[in-house]
Amino acid sequence: MEKRPPLPMTQLDMLVTTRELQMMKLMLPYLPSSYRGMLAVYFKFIEFQNTLRLFQSSGKDSSQDIMKSRDIHSPTDIMEDLRPFLNPGDMESFDMMMNTMNMMKGMNMSDFTGSADTAEMSDMMNMFDNILKGKKENE
Repeated sequence: MEKRPPLPMTQLDMLVTTRELQMMKLMLPYLPSSYRGMLAVYFKFIEFQNTLRLFQSSGKDSSQDIMKSRDIHSPTDIMEDLRPFLNPGDMESFDMMMNTMNMMKGMNMSDFTGSADTAEMSDMMNMFDNILKGKKENE
């Protein structure tokens, strides 16, 4: 069986999961199977309660300060933040897409990278996704 490195925790996970809860979740495979399902639901319920408390206690004025805000200068910024969560197969597609976008930038195709609105960027990303998956554009 191929051993995969653990995924990093997201900002939200770090805010709603305690170290003790993480340790209990790590113990699930060692418990009798009859207990695992109920305990897994319980652990997720605790995280849900912590999430509710986190956003309720912060109030409306400071709810944006709970999570560290990020400035977005380009779609590349978002993609780079997603990189640690990709599996090796997706990483190849990701790198190919990033290289293509960098080439387009280098060829001064700013209407595809800098000034495109959200819908145009989404269409371009879908086109790249289809190309990487070997699909025709018309499908």
